[in-house]
Amino acid sequence: MDLIGQLSQQLGVDGTQAQGLAGSLLKMVQGTVQEKVGPDAARQMEQAIPEMQGWQQQAPQQAPAGDGGGLMGALGGMLGGAGGGGGGGLMGALGGAAAHAGEVAGVVAILQRFNLDAGKATLVAPLLLNFLKSRLDPGLVGKILAVAPMLAGGAGGGSGPQGGGGLGGMLGGLLGK
Repeated sequence: MDLIGQLSQQLGVDGTQAQGLAGSLLKMVQGTVQEKVGPDAARQMEQAIPEMQGWQQQAPQQAPAGDGGGLMGALGGMLGGAGGGGGGGLMGALGGAAAHAGEVAGVVAILQRFNLDAGKATLVAPLLLNFLKSRLDPGLVGKILAVAPMLAGGAGGGSGPQGGGGLGGMLGGLLGK
């Protein structure tokens, strides 16, 4: 599968932007795999996708604040900046939805670094999943889906590919469940 070509076509970006976007998204997934599945699984990803490191070098140099490499780090940074120290209690209250919300926040943060609308997250997830399926062992893909379920189900919240509502709409749909 030509991930770069698909991202360029679906998102209307040039090849260099698509490479940076692919590298950033794969790095985020790899960070979550490292954190939740283990370093061996993260190394398997790196070996199966040797171009990932080169793609990451095409990403914008400014990293989002609080980037811990994993999806939950992205959510933690977003919640910490959004409102008065209540992040810990909110994270506890969210339970399983927190991981999904963290994925959405991570993908949206990456899209915003490339000046893309948050609604494009629904286009990115299936492309990324298909690419991973084309490169990785099915058992590893299953483990990745267990720790990053957004790859299988889009952004949730009932928003279609045309988006609508941006980050607030996506998170509102997740939190309203």
